[in-house]
Amino acid sequence: MKHEAQHKTVAPWVKASASTSAQGCVQVRSPREGVIEVGDTKNPAGPTLSVPHSAWEHFLNQVTTGRTAHGRLRPEFLADGGFTLTDTATPDSPILVYTKAERDAFELGVQAGELRGARPQGILVN
Repeated sequence: MKHEAQHKTVAPWVKASASTSAQGCVQVRSPREGVIEVGDTKNPAGPTLSVPHSAWEHFLNQVTTGRTAHGRLRPEFLADGGFTLTDTATPDSPILVYTKAERDAFELGVQAGELRGARPQGILVN
């Protein structure tokens, strides 16, 4: 019996359709079932946060309702309108930093439902 290696492709990075800025945006993908990875297009080879899908959905619910009962993903809102994002369950978690424009586009994408689900369906990141 011949065994063939199965190659699974990692889902591509996507962002909110409202993100038209060439200067960066929140990018997300699902590298494997049940996991969401968050990054920043300003730094494509930079650090990312990988969290269970349930932690991602909890964070998105906080974004859409404006609540601050943060879960595993913790945003810190900056005076200039941007925000930082860390994973509270990971010691020495990278800190992702987003501008006000990135935050605004991200929030619109979350409200539109583009970044929800096991396979977020925003627009492809180039």
